[in-house]
Amino acid sequence: MRKGQTKKALPVKWINQEEEWDYLEHGVLKKSRSACVCITCQHFNYCCDKHCRTLLTCHVQQRLIPHGEHLTSRCPLWQRRLEKDIEWYPEAA
Repeated sequence: MRKGQTKKALPVKWINQEEEWDYLEHGVLKKSRSACVCITCQHFNYCCDKHCRTLLTCHVQQRLIPHGEHLTSRCPLWQRRLEKDIEWYPEAA
């Protein structure tokens, strides 16, 4: 191989690690009537699986959140989002 040349990389199969996670066990999430629900938690995230379905995830517990529960429930590990405190809004980027 000549100087300055690089090897071509083989394509890597793209897989979300979240696809292999299990759902949260029954009883972990508690119903909440306040704004303190999963969707407003610092650890809430979402991604798509290989069939383009949305997966709701909690990265602290490394589990999937059942659909709809992110709007009405929270777990004991709920934390307020920090984006407003540091004035960082990724949606606007």
